[in-house]
Amino acid sequence: MGPRWRWRSRVAAFATAGALAAATALAAAPAAAQPVSAQDQAAAQALFDEARALATAGKHAEACPKLEESYRLDPAIGTQYYLAECLEGLGRTASAWTLYLQVGDLAAAAGQSARASHARQRAESIAPSLVRLSIRVPDALRSVRDLRVERDGSLVGPPQWGVAVPVDPGRHTIVVTASGKKPWRHEVDASAPGTTVAVDVPPLEEAPGAPATAVGAPPLAPAPPLAPAPRPAPSPAEGAAPMSTQRVLGIVVGGAGLAAAAVGAGFGVHAMAKRDASNDGHCDAQDYCDAEGLGLREQSLGAARVSTIAFVGAGLALAGGAVLFFTAPSGERAAPQVGVSLGPLGASVRGRF
Repeated sequence: MGPRWRWRSRVAAFATAGALAAATALAAAPAAAQPVSAQDQAAAQALFDEARALATAGKHAEACPKLEESYRLDPAIGTQYYLAECLEGLGRTASAWTLYLQVGDLAAAAGQSARASHARQRAESIAPSLVRLSIRVPDALRSVRDLRVERDGSLVGPPQWGVAVPVDPGRHTIVVTASGKKPWRHEVDASAPGTTVAVDVPPLEEAPGAPATAVGAPPLAPAPPLAPAPRPAPSPAEGAAPMSTQRVLGIVVGGAGLAAAAVGAGFGVHAMAKRDASNDGHCDAQDYCDAEGLGLREQSLGAARVSTIAFVGAGLALAGGAVLFFTAPSGERAAPQVGVSLGPLGASVRGRF
């Protein structure tokens, strides 16, 4: 391989900035989106470099949080793989196994067959040592009103009841609550590699002060319902009002925003694919790239910029369409005169109403 150069730009941040800009425009009045700051981009790189040095020294407890933060700022496949590796070194086998599988799927979708195969092999290697936890809820308890089962503060829905779910080794807290019942809390140690631990939830006790059901007293007959008052017949003038011109314009502008969002999503996927292709043998973990890797990074950066612009235009169009639709006055009947054009740099609307 020829000489390698350092590539500093973190392309995925541009696509992330576009998505955040669109969400901001929908939640508030139309405004210019703020790109990811240079400080955040520098922080992601610094965190990654420091975490890799700590993990190499065996200090996984210090390295993993830094990798998690770096991935939050720049969700790259390589960072996700090293986070899985760090969690495995920390003993959190279930979390590492899940991330390895995700990296395998993402890498395969991006055409990185070598990385996908390696990640799946790592997942298969730790699968036999996974610790699994099964929470079994009896049938008599499943019909209790507002029954809620939690594991370590996270909801365990009915489809998970009785299923042996992989968990990180250690102690886990099970909490079961329901209306009118005393909460049930139980701690279980699930640490032995390759084992399955089952927890049986007992019947819940009645809570103090819960309303008791009367025994022996006949129920009172319900009062007959009152007859509804007759509704006056509608006058001939009543009827559905036609949709106003301003609301029609709002729908048209919103449709243009959806089209721009689709364009932004397409270019965002293309940007991430080019970046991942550069990481597949052309750039290393410190962002030193050969000539082909630099070319791929430049293509990724260009696609990411188009994605950001398209997302900004989509957010503005969707927000503007919503404002037009929900602020339209009633009773307007003039025929709409609307013109809409959509290009790679955003959407424009011309109209008279």
